[in-house]
Amino acid sequence: MGDNMYCDNDIRNIVKKFSIHGEITKIEKINKGYINRTYKVETLSEHGNTHKYILQRINSNVFPDINALMSNFELTTEHLCVNLVLPGEHRRGTVQMLRPTTDGKPYFEDASGPWRLMTYFDNVYSLDIPDSPEVFYYAGVSFGRFIKAMTSADISEIKEVIPNFHNTKSRYLDLEKAIAVDPRQRVAEVTEEIAFVRAHTDLFGLIADALESGRIPTRICHNDCNLNNILFDEETRLPVAIIDLDTVMASSPLYDFGDSMRIGTNTAKDDEKDLSKVSCDLQLYEMYARGYLEACGDILTKEELELLPYAALIITSEDGIRFLMDHINGDTYYNIDYAGQNLDRCRTQLKLLADMEKKLPRIKTILQRIYDDQGLDVKII
Repeated sequence: MGDNMYCDNDIRNIVKKFSIHGEITKIEKINKGYINRTYKVETLSEHGNTHKYILQRINSNVFPDINALMSNFELTTEHLCVNLVLPGEHRRGTVQMLRPTTDGKPYFEDASGPWRLMTYFDNVYSLDIPDSPEVFYYAGVSFGRFIKAMTSADISEIKEVIPNFHNTKSRYLDLEKAIAVDPRQRVAEVTEEIAFVRAHTDLFGLIADALESGRIPTRICHNDCNLNNILFDEETRLPVAIIDLDTVMASSPLYDFGDSMRIGTNTAKDDEKDLSKVSCDLQLYEMYARGYLEACGDILTKEELELLPYAALIITSEDGIRFLMDHINGDTYYNIDYAGQNLDRCRTQLKLLADMEKKLPRIKTILQRIYDDQGLDVKII
C-alpha cells in the first residue's frame, strides 16, 4: 500500500507518533480533496476492538503557518462540539476532533511535512453533487447552522491563515500579475478566458468593498462550503458532520452561500469539457437557500440579504479566476490528474457564471419569495 510519495512503512511510523488504540492493521489512501493528502487508518486493540482514524498531511505550501492553522482548527472544533447540532445528530459529534501526538501536541511534523490525526466517522457518505433536492436543502441547513453557531466564538482569536482567501477583487489583481509574468507561456492559449474575466470586474468588489467599509459585518465562516464537506448518515440520509475546517477564518457568509451554490447547483462536474452540460439548477438553488436562511436568516443584516442574489455569481467568478491563475502559473496550487485540468475547471466556472447572469432575475425572485415566507423585511432591487 502507499502512493508515489509515501510507502506503507513511512505512514505507519507517522501514525505511531499519535495516541492511538492498539496496533495498526490497515492504511488506505483516500483520493479526495485538492489540497491535503488523506489516509484512513485502522487499528486493533488488545481487546479485539477496531478503531478508525483519519490521517492527513497538511499542505504547507498552501498553509505555511501551521501553528495558526491548527490554532483555528482546535478553537473551531472545540466550539462546534458544544454549539453545533445538525439534523442527523451523531454520537461521534459534528466535527472531526483531533487525536494528540504521544507528547500531547495537536500535530506531528517531520521532513515530510506536518501531519494530524482526527476522528473517523463510520456509516456515513459524502456527495460531490446533490443526489436529491432534499439533500441540498439539508446542506443549506447545515452550513447555516455553522454560521450561527460560530457567532458566539471570539472572532479575535481566529487567525488569517490565507490572506485575502475570499476577496474576489484581490484574486483578480493576482490574476493580472500572473498574466503579466506568464511563467509557463500559457497566456496565449487563454485569451478568451482572460477577456471574459476582464468583462466582469464590476462584480469582484461587491462583497469585498462592503466588508472593508463595514456595511456588512465580518463573521467567522467556513470558507469552503463544498457539499462534500458534509457527511450524511447512511440510514437517515441526514447530515451528521461538517469537515474540512482548514479555511475557517473571518469573512462573509455571502461567500459561503455563494460557494455552496457554485458547486451544488452546477449540472456538470467541475472539470467538464462539454460546456453545454453546464448550467445553474434553480430548483436546487431554492432548496439550499430555504435551508440556509431557515438556519441563519435571522442573524443576517439587511445589507447582507440585499447582496445575497449576487453571492453565487461573485464566488463562481472567483473560482474561475483561481483556476485560470493556477493554470497560467503552472498548476502549483490545486492537485491535477491530467495536463490542462485547471483550465477545464476554469472554463466550467466561467460558463456557469454566464448562466447565472442570465438567470439573475429569477434568482432574485426566488430569494424574495423566501424572504417573504420567513418574514425577513428586505426588498430586493
